[in-house]
Amino acid sequence: MKRRRLLVASGTVLTLTIAGCSGDTDGDGRERSIGGDRESGSDEGEGESEQDVELLDHELYNEGQFDVGVSGTLENVSGEELSYVAVEIFFLDSDGTQIDEGLDNTTDLAPERRWEFDAMYLGDEADRIDTYEIETDVSNF
Repeated sequence: MKRRRLLVASGTVLTLTIAGCSGDTDGDGRERSIGGDRESGSDEGEGESEQDVELLDHELYNEGQFDVGVSGTLENVSGEELSYVAVEIFFLDSDGTQIDEGLDNTTDLAPERRWEFDAMYLGDEADRIDTYEIETDVSNF
C-alpha cells in the first residue's frame, strides 16, 4: 500500500512538473489559475463562484503516519470535456501557517462526470495539521 502511494505521488509530481511548463502566467510571473477555485477546509468562509468544476465534498483523513490527506469529489460542470483538472491542498497548522501541500490530478474529464480525488500529505508532522485549503486548476488544450 505504501509503495502504491509513493508511485502515485511520484507520478503526480512528474505530471505537475510537465504541466507547469505550459501554464499561463500573469505579468509579474506568478502562475495564474485558469478556471480555478479556492476553498477552505473548515466550515467558515467557503465560497462558491461560477467555475468549470464544482467541489461536491471533501474531508481530511488520518489513518496513520503515512496515510494522511484530503479526499473528495468534484464534478465537471463546464459542459465540455476538460483536458486537465488538478486539486491542490494546502495543509495549515493552528496558526494558519502552511506546513505542506498535496496534489491530485486527472485528464480528459467528460462533461457532467464526477471525479474522486485523493491528495496525500507527504510530510512527517501530520499531528500539526489543523485545517486545509483547496485550490482547483482547470486547463483546456
